Amino acid sequence: YLANAMLSALRSPSWSNRREACAVIIELVEANILSPAPRSTSGTQKIAEEPERFKQRAKVSSILLSECLKIIRRSRIWEGKGDVCSAASQISAKWTGVAESHLNACSFAPIVFRADVESLFEGDKWFKGVEQSHTDVDEAGDSEYEQHDEVPGQITDDDAALDMSGEQEFDEDDAEQQNSSDNELVETDVEYGMPPVTLVGLCRILAEQGLRSGGSREGRLPYRVAAFSALSALLKSVVPDESSEQYNSIVEHQSYVYTAIAPSLFTFVSGESSGEEKPAPVLVARAMECLASAMYDEVGTGSECNDALVLLKLFSLSTGSTQPAWTVRQTAALAASSLIAKTSSSVVRRNDTILTVLECSSQALKDKKFWKVRAAGLELLLSLVRRVKQRGRTDPDNQLVMEAILPYKEKIVGIARRSLSDNESQVTAAASKLTVAMNWWP
Repeated sequence: YLANAMLSALRSPSWSNRREACAVIIELVEANILSPAPRSTSGTQKIAEEPERFKQRAKVSSILLSECLKIIRRSRIWEGKGDVCSAASQISAKWTGVAESHLNACSFAPIVFRADVESLFEGDKWFKGVEQSHTDVDEAGDSEYEQHDEVPGQITDDDAALDMSGEQEFDEDDAEQQNSSDNELVETDVEYGMPPVTLVGLCRILAEQGLRSGGSREGRLPYRVAAFSALSALLKSVVPDESSEQYNSIVEHQSYVYTAIAPSLFTFVSGESSGEEKPAPVLVARAMECLASAMYDEVGTGSECNDALVLLKLFSLSTGSTQPAWTVRQTAALAASSLIAKTSSSVVRRNDTILTVLECSSQALKDKKFWKVRAAGLELLLSLVRRVKQRGRTDPDNQLVMEAILPYKEKIVGIARRSLSDNESQVTAAASKLTVAMNWWP
């Protein structure tokens, strides 16, 4: 019943109905209903042995995710379309933990890990014909879901008549027929399921929605921000467990996803995109957050946008005085922190890496007005210091990292002590963590 109601609302010509459907979907996701059924924490229970409700949840989640993506793929932007991106991201984020990979036995999860950058749904090669698809969509418009702009002062209740001037009549008989066909389709979909979505395809389409330019200005900025936020949340949901048998395969796929979306994000953040106008700072900050969320263990050992030093220099430039937007400065420092926490130890040991980190954090700590920027600068130093693990004192690699950072110990400690007198409690808390992390150092 819930699937029928939500799917019917998503297919409604009323924008408010679609937004209400997305709100219900998000509420069900947060209540762990549109998510995998609870399993034993011992790890001995296999997915194949799960009860039937696990499959039912997966199929319903797949249907709703598929419908959300159909809406996202359309070129038209309408008020509240960002909610659809959020709903799709939250459904997918709940299922990434059991997404089918090379070693997983789950064959009915709504999202899968596949090294197929051209497919949105498994095997459909949708991105290969994306230019032709966009042309077809633009020609066809959004006629199936078309709604004209609301007139101020007009009744906007769901029962009120929509302004469908220039469109074919949509009377009660047509509505009943459409609802009947929708219900039949839902029942069929629940019975047979839907093709799974690929993680890389979903990340790619969300990135493209955030990077899109042109078209109507109305509602474009909020939609692009929502698309970037949805992408970041989805990427953060993929957390490989080092003790898991699938750790290597998941990290490998994270690397594949990063390679697919990082170049365009890097170009956008660095200001090298060929857009007609300078992007809003909030878009740059959200794109930088997505870039940081896409980072994986041992990131930064490649070239171009996968070179740790190139990325750090970009982040350092974004935390400097030439960047007027504090949100960009804060996000840049946090992105640098994520990079240092995940990059290879051989990169951390490099002197130019440590100097760039110190420069980036020092610039962030000079911000006297916005405490969040200062806190982000301390988080960056904390990520650097935590690369030296106290329990790994006998590890040769750990020892080399400590020896590389040790010449700058006094400078880092001095920064931490000065920050302890900051007026903001969260800044002093970060400074305290930094001091504690180094109190056992020689």
